[in-house]
Amino acid sequence: MQAIDEEVPPEEKAENFKKQGNNKLRLAQSDKADTAARRTLLREAVQAYTDGLAVKVSNAQMNAVLLSNRAHVQLLLGNFRKALEDALAARQLEPGNVKALFRAARAASKLAQWGQCLALCEEGRAADPASKEFEGMAKEASAKLEEQRQKEAAAAAAAEAEAAPARALAEALTARGYKLTRPQVSLGQRTRPELRPDGSLVWPVLLLYPESGGQDVVEAFGEEDTFEEHLDMMFGPEAPPLEWDADRAYARDRVELYYLAHAGRPLGRDQLVEAMQGRWPKGADSADMGPQRYGSRAARLRRINPRHTLRKVLASEDHVVPGLPLFFVVARDTAYRQRFLESGQ
Repeated sequence: MQAIDEEVPPEEKAENFKKQGNNKLRLAQSDKADTAARRTLLREAVQAYTDGLAVKVSNAQMNAVLLSNRAHVQLLLGNFRKALEDALAARQLEPGNVKALFRAARAASKLAQWGQCLALCEEGRAADPASKEFEGMAKEASAKLEEQRQKEAAAAAAAEAEAAPARALAEALTARGYKLTRPQVSLGQRTRPELRPDGSLVWPVLLLYPESGGQDVVEAFGEEDTFEEHLDMMFGPEAPPLEWDADRAYARDRVELYYLAHAGRPLGRDQLVEAMQGRWPKGADSADMGPQRYGSRAARLRRINPRHTLRKVLASEDHVVPGLPLFFVVARDTAYRQRFLESGQ
């Protein structure tokens, strides 16, 4: 039997497999086949067409028919991705194959690939102008594409409306010369400054006491407020002492404030808008975004003149805000202050 099989020409083998597949398909579509039998016959048809392709005849038309027929069966089985692949392969072998184009368009529609579906319909109508098979799918694809376009336009408009306040805030920050790096500080729900109707900015500000690990929050630090205004309230004669400051070193006339200069690489415009929307900016995870240890832009501590406004300090050339303004509080004439400055320079 093997010898006889070897004597059969490849084209004849492929033709036989095609006929087997066609017979299986015909039986599957007959009224006599129940659901289970139908699926079995369809799978057997797929296998027959696959065996025909495995012969690898040089006849492109034969291979195109086998692929197109297998695509048809895959459609019936609900294997739309495989159907599309087979139909496109058939079209590649035999451009203008209307059946292959129709089956490819049908598979594309089932996959909701409406742009490809419409293109295939147009190609099919060009190949056979008299054909009416493509009209329904082309109309559906056009309607779906328009619906998709409208949804995308609405989504873009909604995204722009959502981003508008953040964009205005980012523009206000940039106009003042403020630079922000990737967010390193957040205060609960407060992740950004507030842009007031009069155009002024109010920041939540974090004060850290590195000596104790404690912190204070100034909820509304106006950019035109001076630091001494807030320090007078926090450390003045009537203010309660810090719980951990047993030596009362943090008296008003001894408190000093510092910020970390060059705390990170400034965010770009689009990254800043994302940050002002409360999102993590794209690309902010790169290693070079953080503070540098060496060079002219190495991170180092800078003392704040308490008579300066927050605006003046934030606009300093070397000041890069780590999400929200962060300042270190230490007491003058203490052993800890010296260690702190030595560690931060």
